[in-house]
Amino acid sequence: MSSRLFFFLTFFSGLTALFSGEDYHYFINLNKVNGDKISVTLQPPELKQEEVEFMFPAMVPGTYEIYNFGRFISNFKAFGKNGEPLKITKLNVNTYKISPATKIDKITYDVDDTFDACDLPKKKKKIVFEPGGTNFEEGKNFSINTHSMFGYLKGFTNRDFTLEFEKPLGFYPSTGLTNIQVGERVDILKVNDYHNLVDAPIMYFIPDTTTLLIANTKVLVACYSPNKLVTARFIAKTLEEILYAQKDYLGGELPVNKYAFLFYFSDKPSLSGSNGALEHSYSSFYVMPELQEDFIQQQIRDVAAHEFFHIVTPLSIHAKEIGDFDFNDPKMSEHLWLYEGMTEYAAHHAQVKAKIIDVNQFLNVMMQKYEGSISGYNDTMSFTYMSKHVLEKKIHDQYGNVYEKGALIGMCLDILLREKSNGKYGTQNLMRDLSTKYGKHKSFNDQDLFNDIEKLTYPEIGAFLRTHVGGGTPLPMTEVFKKVGIDFVKESNEEEFTLGNPDLSFNQKTNRIMVENTRDMDSFGKELGYKKRDELYKLNGKEIKIEKMREMLSEYYSNLKAGDKVSIEVYRPKWRKGKYKLITLSATAKKIKTSRKNKIELSKNITESQKQTLKSWLSL
Repeated sequence: MSSRLFFFLTFFSGLTALFSGEDYHYFINLNKVNGDKISVTLQPPELKQEEVEFMFPAMVPGTYEIYNFGRFISNFKAFGKNGEPLKITKLNVNTYKISPATKIDKITYDVDDTFDACDLPKKKKKIVFEPGGTNFEEGKNFSINTHSMFGYLKGFTNRDFTLEFEKPLGFYPSTGLTNIQVGERVDILKVNDYHNLVDAPIMYFIPDTTTLLIANTKVLVACYSPNKLVTARFIAKTLEEILYAQKDYLGGELPVNKYAFLFYFSDKPSLSGSNGALEHSYSSFYVMPELQEDFIQQQIRDVAAHEFFHIVTPLSIHAKEIGDFDFNDPKMSEHLWLYEGMTEYAAHHAQVKAKIIDVNQFLNVMMQKYEGSISGYNDTMSFTYMSKHVLEKKIHDQYGNVYEKGALIGMCLDILLREKSNGKYGTQNLMRDLSTKYGKHKSFNDQDLFNDIEKLTYPEIGAFLRTHVGGGTPLPMTEVFKKVGIDFVKESNEEEFTLGNPDLSFNQKTNRIMVENTRDMDSFGKELGYKKRDELYKLNGKEIKIEKMREMLSEYYSNLKAGDKVSIEVYRPKWRKGKYKLITLSATAKKIKTSRKNKIELSKNITESQKQTLKSWLSL
């Protein structure tokens, strides 16, 4: 057989498989964007039934919000083999009935992006958290969360999906997917079912990418920064020590062969008013403000550490509600403390274990979470009840506590395990054991988890979970901290130096710390004379930079004595917009009586047993 004939037959065979009637074949042209909308064409699987429902997700895993992505679909049509239009009945915002289904040859529709879909009717408007949405910027960037762009035929989710993208010259797909054929003008991406499709965001742009090899895991870092303030190389350098720390934390290897960090930086305020990321099995998608690299380094580190740890929970440890997720009638699991709380705890705990952050930083984060959990949320609500009913309107405002109290549950559980095992077993070990017992393709029953954990550990651990997670009893913070020789005092009165304690925020445009208000500032702040919207410039002649703030304040307080002159230079806005006047504020240093809440400090009489547990917990 000639080589040319062999090539022809091989190519023809490939086309036959590609256009098989058993799978979905999507066509998307990224060169044609019309008013933030892109047209999509689908060749669906062949059907033998008279009617079929075509569906877009109401919700996807990790969002904990009903978004109804069908809102962003318009001009939905279906055609037969001769181009004849078929009957379409819209059943609800996410669902279209097509008949006769046996004749479907092609389905077409338009997709609006979600990042700036502010023209939605107010009564239906629910802004999509950007990391869970999609953005079309013609000729610049296409950030595609596949669940907001591609639908499925009801009852036919376990079929292959082929995505054929026609793209601008020089554009390249960044994704966690591995089955990709990249061409100059056309790319073909394939997945083996709908669940894996919505688990794989894709970012198209002229690439700024780099790769890391951590153990046996290939890590892709993709960065879109419109003004080039942030680079993939910087992100990769920031993430490298985190990933090595997580490798050690997870027992010496990362549990995936390939992982993609997809970063989209925006130079405009987000529609939702927030930023962050959404996790997936082999990738995570980030939307963050475009700032100078040093300003956002720790935020990148913390958020990425959290999202990457999701490969353990819920992606490898999850209930049936997640493993068999229903995109249009979702059921919630009871264990958000595990999926989000343990993940948030591990993200910070891995950093202190690897000495990326120091012990004081770690403990400060935990105490901030404690203060947040008791001031902003119902501390007597059962966490399992909240998790199960989190989509309900009356419960949904408690969701944020998964990152506060949820992380504290992880901390308490870790300390209790290490104390019971004489430092030999902690949540790191427990997560590995649960991953072995279950795994990506095996789900647990919600009601069995506490019993399963108790069997792997101790009766006292089961009792803790039933009382403080399943029940409404607040966490025993004093008792738990005592096990590592830390005294926990809910309130104490002290005298200490301050900088006046005005409420501070950050001006993204000027990259300066700004006085948000002066309502609660102390007498020293009043002597200095702060005014609302003052922007801090220098402290005793040294420029104030947010990325060096902690070190600067540590040096300032360690050298300060009563009677010393303190000067703070501030930029004070003038009446004319954008104009500032440089003002020097000064006062004599003095200690201020303050009430300190939720204070922790190392006990003066720490026992050997407490030392052992503390050392195991924080690698001291």
